[in-house]
Amino acid sequence: MEESSKSIDQPAAADASLLPEDLVIEILSRVPYGSLCRFKCVSRSWLTLCSDPDIRNKSPQTLSGFFYRRYSWHHRSSYLQQFTNVSGRGRPMIDPSLPFLPISEEINIVDCCNGLLLCQYTSPQHDYEYIVCNPTTEKWTKLPKTEAMDYVNTITLGFDPAVSSHFRVFLLAQDIILDQDPNMYHGAGVEIYSSETGRWTYRQSEWGDLPKLHPCIRKKSVFLNGVMHFPVIGSSLLAVDMEGKTWRKIPTPNQTCSSFLGLCQGRLYSVHIDHNNDDTQLSVWVLEDYSGEQWTLKHYVTLEPSERRHLEFEGGNGVIAIHPERELVFLTLGRQCNLISFDVESRTAHDICSLGDLYDIPCLPYVPSFSEWLSDGNE
Repeated sequence: MEESSKSIDQPAAADASLLPEDLVIEILSRVPYGSLCRFKCVSRSWLTLCSDPDIRNKSPQTLSGFFYRRYSWHHRSSYLQQFTNVSGRGRPMIDPSLPFLPISEEINIVDCCNGLLLCQYTSPQHDYEYIVCNPTTEKWTKLPKTEAMDYVNTITLGFDPAVSSHFRVFLLAQDIILDQDPNMYHGAGVEIYSSETGRWTYRQSEWGDLPKLHPCIRKKSVFLNGVMHFPVIGSSLLAVDMEGKTWRKIPTPNQTCSSFLGLCQGRLYSVHIDHNNDDTQLSVWVLEDYSGEQWTLKHYVTLEPSERRHLEFEGGNGVIAIHPERELVFLTLGRQCNLISFDVESRTAHDICSLGDLYDIPCLPYVPSFSEWLSDGNE
């Protein structure tokens, strides 16, 4: 059988070696990064070829998987970081333990934006510390300490290589007004970290009345065109640009507590699921006129009984992501938090994997990036 196997493999290798190197590089540069990772297993020469930075930088990037965490009864830390490929199959493309980081403490991935991760850990002095890293290139930088880190605040990451080669971290300083609902936090101002300067800058809020921020970490902030958008209690988003100079309130078509806000095809999307008596409706809105703050209803689907059985919601289950390039919605469903994708146009669902009953939010979509991001940290 060994000789038979060799007789099959050798012609294929020989055929590949006959191709001009420039042609092979041109072909591989058009292959998604996930496929490049699989091609590395073909041979040592393919491992070297598929690891070439020029090829990796040219390869088209798309949604590759999701970071999430699960409670652990046996691990020394409370939670274990996990990663699942978007197909739900194969070895995880990214090692979720991030072994290249020079820390031994438990890492909590709190945000992900265009290939960069914002990670939190607790120092031996019991202080919160933060690192921004790129798991694909293994570059990282530690954020300098700011007093607001010691309190329960909203912290989120903004990076868009099409806008700037530098990233920003937005820390939304909050006040708790105890004579009202103690679970609702009120925005007071924003601290913005710039990787270009390596410093935090505080900006007093210009949103007017102190807005109530959503306490649920499922309600992820959205970074678009150099502007960070924070969901708040009610039907609106708070927006502030990278320099803290432009402040806006943008109305949303539905209550933010019952909707998912994300990016698709370079625009803001709102996905809302409504349960009315025996019917379940899924509506998809898009902010087509950003300057005019006009949302357009793109899809309105009344689920059939068979679809409702497949998309049965329990507890905290719901929409956790939308594909950045097409109208494909990702949801967690059932007690085992099954991760599925739902194509809004074709109305077809696809099972990806089970995140397990010990799964804990958030579930962060990941698109690999080979862009050169500039910082004062380790490169």
